[in-house]
Amino acid sequence: MASIEYVIRPFDPLGHYFEVDLIIWHPHAVQEVKMPAWIPGSYMIRDFSRQIVSIHAYKINKKLDLIAPLIIDAIDSNTWQIHTLQKPILIRSKIYAFDSSVRAAYLDQFRGFFNHTSLCLQATGFTEKPTLVHIEKQDWMNTWSLITSMNPKRVSKNGFGTYHVKNYDELIDHPVSLGHFQIVRWKSFGINHHMVIQGATEAIDGARLEKDLKAITQAHIAFFEPDTVQAPFKNYIFHVNASAHGYGGLEHRNSTALLCKRSDLPYKNLVIQQPSYEDFLGLCSHEYFHAWNVKNIQPAAFQPYDLQTRNHTQLLWLFEGFTSYYDDLQLIRSGVISLDVYLERLSKSINLVLSTSGRLKQSVAKSSFDAWTKYYIVDENTPNSVVSYYAKGSLIALALDLLIRQYTKQEKSLDDVMQRLWKKHGNLNGSGSGITENGFKDVVLEVIGDEFKSAWNPFENRYITGKDDLPLKDLFEANQWSLVEAPFTGSELALQRLGIRTLNQDAWVKVTHALDHGSAHLAGIAAGDLLISMNRERITPMNLNSLLERFANQSIQVMVFRQDILHECVIEKNDRHFSKWTVQSIQSNT
Repeated sequence: MASIEYVIRPFDPLGHYFEVDLIIWHPHAVQEVKMPAWIPGSYMIRDFSRQIVSIHAYKINKKLDLIAPLIIDAIDSNTWQIHTLQKPILIRSKIYAFDSSVRAAYLDQFRGFFNHTSLCLQATGFTEKPTLVHIEKQDWMNTWSLITSMNPKRVSKNGFGTYHVKNYDELIDHPVSLGHFQIVRWKSFGINHHMVIQGATEAIDGARLEKDLKAITQAHIAFFEPDTVQAPFKNYIFHVNASAHGYGGLEHRNSTALLCKRSDLPYKNLVIQQPSYEDFLGLCSHEYFHAWNVKNIQPAAFQPYDLQTRNHTQLLWLFEGFTSYYDDLQLIRSGVISLDVYLERLSKSINLVLSTSGRLKQSVAKSSFDAWTKYYIVDENTPNSVVSYYAKGSLIALALDLLIRQYTKQEKSLDDVMQRLWKKHGNLNGSGSGITENGFKDVVLEVIGDEFKSAWNPFENRYITGKDDLPLKDLFEANQWSLVEAPFTGSELALQRLGIRTLNQDAWVKVTHALDHGSAHLAGIAAGDLLISMNRERITPMNLNSLLERFANQSIQVMVFRQDILHECVIEKNDRHFSKWTVQSIQSNT
């Protein structure tokens, strides 16, 4: 008999409730239980306990009969204590689940999804114990199926029943999808892969997805294990929720949860929206790469995860940024996108980083450390104060790749470093020990040689712990590529010169961000302002670009509402230079 068991019931689809029983057969005299405050892979305190509607404790017998209620005392917002007399107990909680993101839990009459961090309390003293998980099918679920990567023990053909995990850490790494699915299946080097899709309103082009995803997954496996083509898992599941809007993913040890727009997917009878589909393939590639880089190769600060508090590391630029570099690189290596598309996507990443002044105020090491309070909590000043460890981290990977190639005369690359990182720190062949905050340097020098220290030290000081812009132009030229500067034109130029980001709100143009030192910022326009008129002409979402283009070379009188008070701002003609950058081959530039 397992020391710990969970019984999960999709309880009320119209009210969006799960009911979850935690059974502890041999509890401590004073048993503590806790709800996680965050989920690995999403570095923000989310306080999942706030969705607990009710929680009760009971003394039980071997038949799971509720013998008597027990007092359960709240210690803090995430923690409860029960006096048990060391007899078997059951803690029953009712949990609201209506979060359609990849991080939490969702239930309605059409579909269900959950991460165990949102439903399953931790039992203090038992988190390392083998655990049984019973997921019950209710009468109203009719023809629903259950899909998860957990190890099945006794399950029906539709997937409902009992699963087994080694400990709580393994439990929270297996999301569960419930409902009806379109399924794409393939094998990569003999390993079973599934993509299970919910929310698509048309028939999916499964053949296209199978072809492209097989190429991508095989490229990743061969990248880390070119000789043995082994993976750190025996099967893999892509859980996909297609919705009206949204984009994101969350990695797990042998699965991932993905959120995409319906238009991102390929359909049998519809024209593929190619850039959107390429974004979706990039998302799949990113989360799949994480099965190696962060789920196996980890910061020492994450071993073990403490799910009650922030786990700080300065290395997210390595784990998220390098993954963001390789996600698109593996798309071209696998042949699912062309070189031109790859260079366009790479150029977009470069321009994204260079377009905001936050990169000059925060290093990627600091951005990684402060992710818990800054990166995930976005406000109107974020572009002016925060650098993305995803975006600039990917450029650090690019720059280091180019630097290593230049230094070794094309004999070695960042690939060699990542493969060594896997051999040394991965669980398949290495120790699985976490990387210390300064440990990546050691791996780089092991691969390239100790003499590379003269290049690494200033690189780290200037671009990782420092805030300097990367020398991409010089590095590209040293590797027979070029980074070409091109001016913005037309309304694109005007919007850049104005230095604002906007959204449409009830037929108004609302300023969401005023970028540092842009013309709008210098004129006093602020985030939250509603743009009313430009040189006495009404501003609408439809005519903003054309007005900006017309008045690009002169001063502009702009009327705005701020907190329902009318103000006038004068935007002077600004000669600040704006450029965008494009990566090209030397040959295409001659």
